Amino acid sequence: MREQINLLARIQVKDNIVNKLQRQIDEGPSRIAEIEETVRRLAEGLETDKERLKEVKALQRQCERDVEDGLERIRRSKSRLLNIKSNKEYQAALKEIEDTEKANREKEDQILVYMEELDALQQRLAEKEEEFATAKRKHEAQKAAIEEEIEAAQSEVAEHRHERRDMESAVDVEILRIYDRLQRRLGGLAVASVEDATCSACNMSIPPQMYNELQRMDSLRFCPNCDRLIYWKNGNKD
Repeated sequence: MREQINLLARIQVKDNIVNKLQRQIDEGPSRIAEIEETVRRLAEGLETDKERLKEVKALQRQCERDVEDGLERIRRSKSRLLNIKSNKEYQAALKEIEDTEKANREKEDQILVYMEELDALQQRLAEKEEEFATAKRKHEAQKAAIEEEIEAAQSEVAEHRHERRDMESAVDVEILRIYDRLQRRLGGLAVASVEDATCSACNMSIPPQMYNELQRMDSLRFCPNCDRLIYWKNGNKD
C-alpha cells in the first residue's frame, strides 16, 4: 500500500503541473487578444487624428476660398461705385462692401484658428505615430513570446501526461477510481500531504490516533475535514 500511496502522490504532482500548464495554455489567446486590442486602440486614435487633420485642412481651404471670393466681390462692388448715380444704390453698395470685409475678417480669424489646430494636430500625430510604432514592435514581440510559451507548455503537458499514464498503470484500478472521483469533486486536488499532524490542503489538524495510523501507510486514509486522501509526507521517499 505504501507504494500505491506514493504513486498517487506523484500522480497528484503531475496533475498539478498539467493543470497549471493548461491554464497557461488556455489564457494564451486572451492575453494575445488583449495585446492586439491595445494596438487596435492606438491605431484607431491615430486614424481619428488623421481624419481630423484632413477635415481641418479642408475647412481651412474653404475659408481661404471664401476670403478670395469676398475680395473679388469687394473689387466688383468698388468698381460699380464709379457708375452708381443713386445715393441709395451707392449706400447699398458701401454696405455690401462693409459686410463682405467684416465676413472676410471673421474668415481670416477662423483660418488662424485652423492653422493653430493643424500645428497641434501635426505635432500630436508625430508623437502618436512614434508611440504606435514602438507599441506595435513591443506587442508583436510579446505576442511571439506568448505563442512560444503556449507551444512549450503544450509540449510539457504531453510529456507529463505520458509519464502520468505510466504511473497510473501501476495503481490499483479501484484506488485510481477513488482518486479520480475525489479530483472531480474537490476541484483537482485529491491528495494532500500531512506534516506535523496538519493537512497541507485545508491546514486543519489530524487527530493524534489517525496521525499515528497514517504514518504506517498501510491503508488509504482521508482528512476528516476536507475529505482528501492524505499521506504522511515523511513517508514519501520518491
